[in-house]
Amino acid sequence: MSEINERKQVVSAYKELSGILSALKSEKITLNDAMNKIQLKESRPTRPYCKVTGTGALALYGISKQPIVMYAEQWNKLMKVTKSDYIDNYIKYNESRLKFKRPLKNNLYNKPTVEQHSSTKNDEISKQIIDDENTEYIK
Repeated sequence: MSEINERKQVVSAYKELSGILSALKSEKITLNDAMNKIQLKESRPTRPYCKVTGTGALALYGISKQPIVMYAEQWNKLMKVTKSDYIDNYIKYNESRLKFKRPLKNNLYNKPTVEQHSSTKNDEISKQIIDDENTEYIK
């Protein structure tokens, strides 16, 4: 059913554009009027951007279709993890099991070696994250 709706939209857009073009050819409207009648779809920003939601959370747009919404303390926890190499190492270690939207250029995540995955640093980071999750925040 969505295919039928898409076709109807294409046909109606075609009819609208052809009407504008014929009016432009017959000089019934000016070029500026024609340009104003043609509504181009707004493009999404190319870079991610943030907004504060009505509940006081921070929403990050431009990463996926839906915004990523978390409260400030959650963003702080995420920032701690991303500043460490925990996620990067995890991706490297599990590259064969993960799916990527686009093929990786120059194989960014090479197959891990045993040396890359000394569990002590990752274990320390995981313990820190767990400790942070058990900490109660007082406002």
